[in-house]
Amino acid sequence: MNKKEVYEALVKVIQERGAEMQLAWNELMESNKQEGKSSAGDKHETAAAQVHLELEKMGKQMQEHNRKCEELERFNPSKLESNTHVRSGSLVETSEGWFYIITSLGKLTTESGDCFVVSASSPIGAALLGKQAGEVFQWNGREGTVVGIF
Repeated sequence: MNKKEVYEALVKVIQERGAEMQLAWNELMESNKQEGKSSAGDKHETAAAQVHLELEKMGKQMQEHNRKCEELERFNPSKLESNTHVRSGSLVETSEGWFYIITSLGKLTTESGDCFVVSASSPIGAALLGKQAGEVFQWNGREGTVVGIF
């Protein structure tokens, strides 16, 4: 598996999600404008309150998205030197599969295969941090071995 390929696939997924969120945000804003023009009393107030709650929720999701974008930029493979120990930004081959320690996303499918994108604070991310090739790690009652670090 190629780290650059995994990174580029991850960036693409994050950008697509960001575009979807922006579209949803724009739709909510338009809905909010329409509710502002209504004068149907209690029904109007309830609908407007629901739109405001959705805007608040979407705002939090967009903040999380922006945090993920910052993490991606900070751990861009072109900015990192190779390392013999697992750290944030490492692509790790293990006996349990491939893990990219960068941000929480879950399973990412690339042309080379599947990779789990996890944050350093996740149970498996924390278990892998600081390990070297050949070392055993444990998480959630399971055990694995680090095969390679990229």
